[in-house]
Amino acid sequence: MLAANPLVRTLRYVLRRLIAILLTILVGVFITVVVANGGGMLDRIAKDQVETQVRQLMWDGIPANEIEARRVQLETAAGVSLPFWPKHMLYTYRALTIDWGNVADQKNFGMFIQASGNQVIKTYDVRTIILSHLNNTLLLSGTAYLVLFLIGIPLALYLSQHEGHWLDRLVAILTPISSVPSWVIGILLVMLFAVQFRIFPVAKMINFPPPSTTWGVILQTAYHMVLPVASIVLSLIFQLVNNWRTFLLIYSEEDYVDLARAKGLTDQAVQTRYVLRPVLPYLLTGLALSLAGFWQFITALEFFFDWPGIGKLYVNALPHFLGESMFQGEISVMISIVVLFAYLLGITVFILDFMYVIVDPRLRLGEEEHHLIPAHMGERGRFQAWFRERLQGFRTLQRTPRPARKEAEPVKIRIDLRVWGENLSQLRDTLSNILHEILRSPGAVVGLSIITLLVLVSIAVTVFLPYKTIGRQWEATAITSKPIRARLALPKWVNWFRRNDLPATLVLDNRQGAGVKTSSQLTAEMTQTQIEFAFDYPYQDFPSDIVVYLTTTYAEKAPFISMTWITPDGREIGLKNVSATRDMIYKFDENVPYQPQLQKYPNWKKWFVTSGNYPTPAYDLLLADPNADQARALPGRYRLRITGTFFEPNGDLDAQLVVFGKVEGWAGTDILRRDLLVPLLWGLPIALVVGGLGAIATTLLSILIAATGAWFGGWVDAFIQHAIEANLILPVLAIGVLFNAYYGFNLWLILGLMVLLNVLGSPTKAFRAAFMQVKNADYIEAARVYGASNARIIRSYLIPRILPVLIPQIVILIPNFFFLEATLAIFNISDPRYPTWGRVIYSALRFGAAYGSEFWVLEPICLMLLTGLSFVLLGFALNRILNPHLKNV
Repeated sequence: MLAANPLVRTLRYVLRRLIAILLTILVGVFITVVVANGGGMLDRIAKDQVETQVRQLMWDGIPANEIEARRVQLETAAGVSLPFWPKHMLYTYRALTIDWGNVADQKNFGMFIQASGNQVIKTYDVRTIILSHLNNTLLLSGTAYLVLFLIGIPLALYLSQHEGHWLDRLVAILTPISSVPSWVIGILLVMLFAVQFRIFPVAKMINFPPPSTTWGVILQTAYHMVLPVASIVLSLIFQLVNNWRTFLLIYSEEDYVDLARAKGLTDQAVQTRYVLRPVLPYLLTGLALSLAGFWQFITALEFFFDWPGIGKLYVNALPHFLGESMFQGEISVMISIVVLFAYLLGITVFILDFMYVIVDPRLRLGEEEHHLIPAHMGERGRFQAWFRERLQGFRTLQRTPRPARKEAEPVKIRIDLRVWGENLSQLRDTLSNILHEILRSPGAVVGLSIITLLVLVSIAVTVFLPYKTIGRQWEATAITSKPIRARLALPKWVNWFRRNDLPATLVLDNRQGAGVKTSSQLTAEMTQTQIEFAFDYPYQDFPSDIVVYLTTTYAEKAPFISMTWITPDGREIGLKNVSATRDMIYKFDENVPYQPQLQKYPNWKKWFVTSGNYPTPAYDLLLADPNADQARALPGRYRLRITGTFFEPNGDLDAQLVVFGKVEGWAGTDILRRDLLVPLLWGLPIALVVGGLGAIATTLLSILIAATGAWFGGWVDAFIQHAIEANLILPVLAIGVLFNAYYGFNLWLILGLMVLLNVLGSPTKAFRAAFMQVKNADYIEAARVYGASNARIIRSYLIPRILPVLIPQIVILIPNFFFLEATLAIFNISDPRYPTWGRVIYSALRFGAAYGSEFWVLEPICLMLLTGLSFVLLGFALNRILNPHLKNV
């Protein structure tokens, strides 16, 4: 029969998967369109397009009565005047086909393209703009995954053949790095190879102006791709190689592999035919699922590297401030990119399913339904083959009368108490054994020690540094008119690793006894007040700034202020005279006459820059060594003499001298002069709470959903599996950012949404696979016969069976959520009330920390890495301890 033909059945399976994926995309895009048009934004786009066409008709000289008739036709065709369902179905079609016409903001979103011949024109078409950016994204991601595939599989094969080799141990040690998002690794690579060593460019795809030859463009693009491609590869390769190596080791111990070796086959033939071939579906699964996750987070990576792909375009289309004005966003571009991400995810899943059919020889065919199912995909697609069988079994179970419950309730209670006592005893013994195994594992000991320290620090921060007080002080520092902290200062501990210390900030105030103040009467109407500060400056580096805060008292006539700077070798340098106000900031950078000094000491011209984008501050000459040919300060005791001349009686003068240093506090400062120690310390408990609550909620909900699907089977299980596949296909991160941009969803709502969507992912699939093995156990059948309800079986018999798996699952998931918070902060989605690590990183990237204080961005990243890697180390160790199959792999 034709239906029994393997090719026909294969095509039917592939067609069903394609239809399922397309329906998922259709429903997801329709919901996105409905929500996006909640404020009439899509209606506004359609109306603007109608008005553009109407104005064109007016320019063409069409009569007014005919124009109105044409307007009605255009509004109907655009969907503006249609009812709800037809209108949104039309908008969905336009979204799926990326047919939104021209962008509304033609100033910021136009791009030049090559038309016929050598003619270059500027286009504003949404589809053209997005597809042009898509090419750049595919170039970046395709190169990264090609490198990953070409390096990963040979490396996994090598490690599986050399178990225990130093390279094998190194990959195992580096596996926790795969828990770090690619954009975080990208920041570290840029700081190292672009900022410090200046080997690779910081960002962009190509320099401006571009090379004149094609090969020049190719080579320059490849040069700019090194760091972003390396970020993607490093964020994925160690986890994938370790997983692939594990599967290769498992299959290399099969009996048929030993038989092949006994027959005299070469190692290469054995590895290729009998090890790599059956493992290939697992290799493709890991690669494809990592690619599906990659599409979700490429936006942050492209934003950081300023790579002109669809991720960077999506960020540019979000509402944000442009200078002094507010950009309302380009909704058509945003929805089109969401649809494009859905297409990319759907194509990834479809290619994965298609490759299963090609590479996996172990295909199982349901007898009744003739469904083609890959055998190793039991928990992924088995409901399709067993749908009727499971549904029929479920109905039969419902029709089976349950035995009457026994009435001896007291006996039943005693039995339950005894069981609970035995369970508690077993739990205590299990925890004792787990702790013993943890102490034997170096990675687990390190991870647990760091986590314990982080928890203790978090408790101390919340108790001794209440944010209600510390946070207000931290925020107020940014708006003070007379700051006394240096801007973008380094942490003071950097001096421990330097031969010559960087200067610290000096604050001298005559009202606090730091200066000598004298007053004298010049005439009947004139008085003079003089303040002299003296301080030691033991550094060879220059300060970051010098200012004097003047406070004068007078009735009408403003006093005259003169200042003299006296160096350790006795040189007196006069500064510019000013007419003072009551509260005045005297900036040395604007009031030091540097030309006379350069003429007097011409050797300073070798290092003093007077023009360009980065001129040397003029106050450096006040501390410069007159005999040095290099930029070097003269250590010693300096003095500043401030003289105020008043033209009326009862005048007074007070001054505060601030010599800003280059180190400040234990964590440095940001561009607003705020102490970074506050957000670093307070970011820790927030990260632990966000990660812990997110991981616990995800795990518990995943277990409940997985147990429900595995136990009931049939349409319940099918619905859950469809929801998981839909979650895999839809770009939930991009949709969440869209909702925040136009509906004001705050950070906590989006994090809660991400938790719910993360439930319908790999945790649920893993737990379901475990429940499928447990549900047929004898004690489960006995509980069913005894008359236990479905809820009781799930709660009391299924879920407790896999409780040991919960601990490593929760521990490993914790870093995912505070990394997610940091990723959302890249899109400026954060809670302004709390200084999280993500907010610090966003501010640092926004204000160019790479060229100021790199510690501004490195410190929160290092804390995130330390916290995340400690949980991953402990989670991996617990997984090996609690999973006997991994102990010897």
